[in-house]
Amino acid sequence: YPRLNAEAGQKILVPLCGKSKDLDWLRQQGLDVHGVELHRPAVEAFFEENDLPDPDTHQSEHFHHYTHGNLQLSCGDFFRLEAEKDYDLVYDRAALVALPEAMRKDYAQLISQALKPGGRYLLITFAYDQSQMSGPPFSVSDTEVHALYGKAFDIELLEGETPEAEGPRLGAVPTMKQNVYLLHKS
Repeated sequence: YPRLNAEAGQKILVPLCGKSKDLDWLRQQGLDVHGVELHRPAVEAFFEENDLPDPDTHQSEHFHHYTHGNLQLSCGDFFRLEAEKDYDLVYDRAALVALPEAMRKDYAQLISQALKPGGRYLLITFAYDQSQMSGPPFSVSDTEVHALYGKAFDIELLEGETPEAEGPRLGAVPTMKQNVYLLHKS
């Protein structure tokens, strides 16, 4: 996270966020957090589990929005997000790896469209032999990351190692590596 060089007041997109504790942590860093999640019970559980008072809600054409201060969670299909250079930052902890290969190109295009020029994108992927486990989370190779993002971003691999704890499913895959990338939009 420190390599993201985030500043208070910047707008960060957290795609396919679920009820991640990262959302509240990012909010506490002074960022304007916008999470997008398809599953309404996850969004509602986030506010309940984090002791955030009843959020303001409103409906737009494609999303049901929940807002509390500098945090907004939008419930709906991420691929319906209409964002044109709206975000300074993107934090992808488990979105790209949740998508089947056929959907990843559209996802990458939407992320590129949503991020401002000069914006930064923290991307966390898993790479493993998919014959050892079928996703999700799916394996996303370094080659695929460069194919998806190489035209619009400078890509830096910050870390590539086997994490100590990623749950029993991923922990059972001996070839699994977690890769952390920092992408800078051109």
